[in-house]
Amino acid sequence: MRLNQLKYFIKVVECGSITKAAQELYLSQPSLTKAVSSLEAEYNLKLFDRTAKGLSLTPRGRDFLEYARSVLDSSKALDQTFGRKDHPFIQRVAIASQQFDFIYDILLDLYRENKEQFLQIDLKENDRGEIIHMVESRKADIGLLVMAEKDSKPFKSEVLGKNLEIHALDRSPVYASMGKKSKLYDQTSIDVEEAEQYLHVVLDTELSLRRELRYKNELNEGINHEHLIFCNTIGVCKKFLEETEAILLSPKWILGFFEDTQIRSVPLTMNGKTYPKISQLLWIKRAQEEFDPIEKQFMELLIQRFEHKDEDYHRQASVPSA
Repeated sequence: MRLNQLKYFIKVVECGSITKAAQELYLSQPSLTKAVSSLEAEYNLKLFDRTAKGLSLTPRGRDFLEYARSVLDSSKALDQTFGRKDHPFIQRVAIASQQFDFIYDILLDLYRENKEQFLQIDLKENDRGEIIHMVESRKADIGLLVMAEKDSKPFKSEVLGKNLEIHALDRSPVYASMGKKSKLYDQTSIDVEEAEQYLHVVLDTELSLRRELRYKNELNEGINHEHLIFCNTIGVCKKFLEETEAILLSPKWILGFFEDTQIRSVPLTMNGKTYPKISQLLWIKRAQEEFDPIEKQFMELLIQRFEHKDEDYHRQASVPSA
């Protein structure tokens, strides 16, 4: 398959006939017919039906047209980006992240430090499983996600098996957030057993963990397993916390979303003591790949954010050299 063959095919579609397309392309009709026939032979499909009114695309031909246009658009973009000597270099940072309250300020700082440059910031917010997939498949270069310490062994095995590096940033206890309609609103802490009595809003959880949350086990104590609402945006969580008695259990990295609202966040406890389960904030990248300067700058801003949060824990965090 050559790009010209795709161009010829698209022209035939636009003109509705081989004869008219050949005239506009300044080709002989046999040459154009051969080009289209070669595509059909190469992919073992029929692109056109011949009718009294001319040519019409077959169902497979319509699918093929969509892909052909995509290929030509990509080819044009390559020419525009790399085919001109005067084309500006665009610095690009691609991040896949769970929803965190700190990420937007870091990206704003990154922009301010590079506002005289051509900068493309690509942030995709998703669940943990999709973040791992995006970094592995090069749809993102940096991943930010949360791991429960109890879940660390299987999680690390999964990530390392995909040839990804894991780096630690911070850690957090569990907090319970609720709105004014909650009977627990005025408490300074909430015990696990109290929390189990209420509707629970669960934010940004991958499918496998959603299934697990429906069954009580040591990894998800404090959750009402028969009364769950799964949300993939913080906006929906806010709405349920403000309008119902629902509780959201989370690490500290989303609590900033509740500033300037009437949602309160207090520590989760167990039998009157600090809740023993801790979450870790991690970043991942593909192993043995160096960062571009703009990616390194983003990571420096990210790590500075957590530099003094927990000195002993933060010693593990590092930025790979550029």
